[in-house]
Amino acid sequence: MLSVVESIYTQHSDFRFPGGVAKALVLSMDDGPVQDRRLVELLDCYGIRGTFHLNSGRLGQPGYVAPEEIGSLYAGHEVSTHSVSHPYLDSLSRAELVTEVGDDRAALSRILGRDVRGHAYPFGACNATVIEILDELGITYARTVDQTRDFRLPDNLLAWDPSCHHSAAGELADTFLALPDSNPALFFIYGHSWELDSGEPTNSWAYMENLAHKLGGRSDIWYATAIEVADSIGAMPRTFDA
Repeated sequence: MLSVVESIYTQHSDFRFPGGVAKALVLSMDDGPVQDRRLVELLDCYGIRGTFHLNSGRLGQPGYVAPEEIGSLYAGHEVSTHSVSHPYLDSLSRAELVTEVGDDRAALSRILGRDVRGHAYPFGACNATVIEILDELGITYARTVDQTRDFRLPDNLLAWDPSCHHSAAGELADTFLALPDSNPALFFIYGHSWELDSGEPTNSWAYMENLAHKLGGRSDIWYATAIEVADSIGAMPRTFDA
């Protein structure tokens, strides 16, 4: 009899990511702090692509990246919404939600010259109303901070739970790499680049570089952005079971 974890990886054994690989890696980082500059450089060295969720209302403020550098800084990566001012979205009115997410999307899309379709919930805060508004706004996916601690594919792209915070990714990396290629597996890591300045054992730049070295540069992993994975999953002619 399959364990609960094993059953997750066999639910959709016929699904493959682009390139015919069964494994995908997504690194999803929030807020747009100036530490993103160092993180992007590190990721580029190891062939890993990131999704960076930005608050347009903070751009150019002390400690945050500037609007004029976004296009070049995040080239080859994804820029996604994180609201204008980083409030708890589940505490807002419907009109305020439209402003926070819709205006953030419009500002980032204008800066980049292309449509921005993803989102990460500030503080992970969402409810049914928030999800409904994001759907009405045309947001394709929205990431929570509820860690699954596994590599399942999402059943609801607007309430997309990541595998883990980056500080826990080191202990899961070997498990991910050892999974058989016969079944699909998504390692979805979230966090914040500013946290890496702490210098803690599992929250430092040395830790992140070791993680990137372990996970990067492999032919059996699709190094994707969140929107690419969402589009790949959304193109399937069937839905996933919870």
